[in-house]
Amino acid sequence: MSTRTTRGRKVGPAALVAGLTVAAAVPATLGALTLKQAPKLPPGTLRGPIDRLPQYPKLSLATPKQLAAAKRLRRKTRAALRQWRDPRAAAADGYAPARLRRPGNAAGLFLHAEHRAFSNDNVYLEPTQPEVLIYANVPGKPLILIGVMFSVPRGVHGPTPGGAITRWHTHRVCARGVKRGLAPRPDGTCPPGTRSRQGAEMLHFWLTSDLRSTYAIHGPVAELCAAGLVYHEACHHAPHVH
Repeated sequence: MSTRTTRGRKVGPAALVAGLTVAAAVPATLGALTLKQAPKLPPGTLRGPIDRLPQYPKLSLATPKQLAAAKRLRRKTRAALRQWRDPRAAAADGYAPARLRRPGNAAGLFLHAEHRAFSNDNVYLEPTQPEVLIYANVPGKPLILIGVMFSVPRGVHGPTPGGAITRWHTHRVCARGVKRGLAPRPDGTCPPGTRSRQGAEMLHFWLTSDLRSTYAIHGPVAELCAAGLVYHEACHHAPHVH
């Protein structure tokens, strides 16, 4: 499922904000990765700030065509990801080799490995060319592939073949001109010379066993634990899934 655009060169995903890389040492915050609560957007919203979108899509809002498209994207993406379950294969294919050689590093529980070439092409939501691979990254344990992140350039809306199931989120970033955004400082402010704005749109895809959690906004830790993809250090504190 490939969508091409002529709206200019793709500049890659915004900085991988700290809210996506929560360390296993603080598992109580997993699944609620916002600095402050903000009013949630309606369940049928197709895109918006990460802290305002509901964690899970409401499957009943999708039309039969959209539901079929979301299932088809899930099937194709899961098949494509088999080649990168071994992080060495992912590194050899251009996914952040330095990061993938150091499991248990400071990247946090959700290690994002970006493919710069895929982040700078004009192909969007393509299962065989995800912009970012996401690995469970626990100290002392090998990396385990748990999902991907698709992205589009800033100013471009990501395709939503699955309707509100395939939702796109943005992060608040600190940016200078057309350069990539960086995560705000711990107190929420931006460094001098940068300004706060919403970054490029992103779509998370998780290797869980059900369609609903596959398209969760934040890492669905309980479902990832149930699928045997996250080690018990994080699973011990994972919230119960309803």
